[in-house]
Amino acid sequence: MNAKRFPLILLALAGVLLLSACSTAASRGSSWPGLAADADAAYLADGAQIYAVRLRDGAELWRYPAKADAKMSFYADPVLLGDGRMVIGSAGTDHCLYLIDTTKVAADTKTPDANCFFAAAQDRWVASPLVVDNVVYAPNNDGTLYVVDMATGELLWSVEIGGGGHLWAKPVTDGTNLYVSSLDHHLYAIDLTSHAIAWAVDLGGSVPNAPAFSADGKTLYVGSLASKVFALNVADGSTLWEAKTQKWVWGSPVVDGDKVYAADLDGYLYALDAATGKVLWNPKPADAIAGSPLVLSDKVIVTTESGGIFAYDKDGKQVWPATIKGKLYTPAVQSGDLIVVAPLATGAEYYMTILSTDGIVQRPFKPQ
Repeated sequence: MNAKRFPLILLALAGVLLLSACSTAASRGSSWPGLAADADAAYLADGAQIYAVRLRDGAELWRYPAKADAKMSFYADPVLLGDGRMVIGSAGTDHCLYLIDTTKVAADTKTPDANCFFAAAQDRWVASPLVVDNVVYAPNNDGTLYVVDMATGELLWSVEIGGGGHLWAKPVTDGTNLYVSSLDHHLYAIDLTSHAIAWAVDLGGSVPNAPAFSADGKTLYVGSLASKVFALNVADGSTLWEAKTQKWVWGSPVVDGDKVYAADLDGYLYALDAATGKVLWNPKPADAIAGSPLVLSDKVIVTTESGGIFAYDKDGKQVWPATIKGKLYTPAVQSGDLIVVAPLATGAEYYMTILSTDGIVQRPFKPQ
């Protein structure tokens, strides 16, 4: 890694790895925040606390914890279960996986019911877990994948990834294998029946992003810090094609029909042919793009380090730009005809900004 090339990215990255138990009630996160949204609210994990914000008016619905706890810190994207509950891991010293029930919010404190259901990991939770049928597949910064019964907190099984690589990306599954990215340069396929590693492929650089499936489920697309996007055969991990990028690919590729969209830390957005890896178009809207592209029905949106938000149509023509104050490493998320962005705390005016899908700022959010 060249610290001179992307100093701000690496400083934020160090903030995740070197978190300390010195949070205060007024503190914000030292790395980029986690973000998720449903039809009514956006959920922001910003270091000391998690916030729920009503999208129609920007009002704070609740926060957790009510007061910052020095043991807790949150950076991963909250995993919404669709029934008013969410799962998120703490990047603090408590090493907890939390189940938060947003249907049970105390009227006096405006704090939801929360339960630390698993705390046996050896390090922080940087990645979001995958939750399937009440089973939580949680990759930890200690290099271990923990598989936990969400209802009981029982550890069902675990796999220590070879090489001890940090695990920073949410797993994906096709029901046969679980696919786990690692900073040790590998993508791993873990057999869900035997719990053994079915195959592993070296991608030439650290893999901080989650892979994405093709429409038929036979191909995985993943980026690496080798400055490449790979198409891999799901059956054995063999490389079908690789596409060279200008710099590191940090965020996950996104599949949209016969195209794969990816972005790099030199600020290029790539539309790749899903079958061949051919670059169809690759504009450079501004500077470093750390987050995954957000693909809507008619456009592709990326966020940039300098606070730029850029939309392109499916032919690569810029539709609109927008700018907020702050550095955007977290990708935008969608809720209906709105999108939400959340900047790094340093230099930011607001914690979160809600925009229309045509790039018009609707309302910002800053807790009172």
